[in-house]
Amino acid sequence: MKKIVCILMLCAAVAACNGYEDAVPESCLVLEGWIDSGGYPVVLLSESIPVRIGDISEEDLVESIARWGKVTVSDGYEEVTLTGMMDERYTPPYVFTTSRMKGVPGRTYTVTADYKDFHATGTTVIPEPVPLDTIYARRLDDSLFCITCGFTDPPQKGDFYTFFTKTKGVDRKYQYSYLAHLSDEVLDGYSEIQLVGAVRFGLKAFSFNFKEGDEVSVKFCTCSRQTYLFWENFDVMQLNNAFVMYEFESDMSGGLEGAVGYWAGYGASYYDIKIF
Repeated sequence: MKKIVCILMLCAAVAACNGYEDAVPESCLVLEGWIDSGGYPVVLLSESIPVRIGDISEEDLVESIARWGKVTVSDGYEEVTLTGMMDERYTPPYVFTTSRMKGVPGRTYTVTADYKDFHATGTTVIPEPVPLDTIYARRLDDSLFCITCGFTDPPQKGDFYTFFTKTKGVDRKYQYSYLAHLSDEVLDGYSEIQLVGAVRFGLKAFSFNFKEGDEVSVKFCTCSRQTYLFWENFDVMQLNNAFVMYEFESDMSGGLEGAVGYWAGYGASYYDIKIF
């Protein structure tokens, strides 16, 4: 496999492809994108930053943005060119999106991205959303809580799930919930999962647990197997490397060809909870 040396972010992956200790690594195209049921497509596109040692500055991330890239999304009925715009909720603070296409469960969505000599494509399907049956906060100690979510996995096989959370006053967008992905290969009927924290990049890379008084929005998603495997590999990377530079040979393509990152379709449902 290609060896990748990278600092992977939810909103901007920084990677160096085919890296060797005594050679300057080649660049990769990095694409992170998703479309929710009832939502619009969002794509972050950048060029990887080759690194061997040291930190990557915010200026480096901004310089990596593929502002002049072309991104299109097709749902099998029409193809829409996404518009690039500044968006401070994300890192780097630039997204490609459109209000001309909404996610519909059951449809297949194909993303295409062109930038410089890079060409990338990816395909995903939005599964039908599955509702939560229960959601409640559980106290862990005097000040910390987790959020317990319960749902019933449909009888058909091949269902995969992941969670995102957004804490009022802390997050401006949904953050991936650490270790919160499930496959129905290990589920049977009703199941519960505890949300223990969010992956946040910037001043705080990771935040364990929720505090009393937190107002949290939970986004519960069905997803494809390839998206499930991406987040599973992502969690393994965090467990092994504690959010530092990592050399790995795992598949982090998320179903993409010509780029690292992911293109995900989510059957999304939303829930609000106040911790007390």
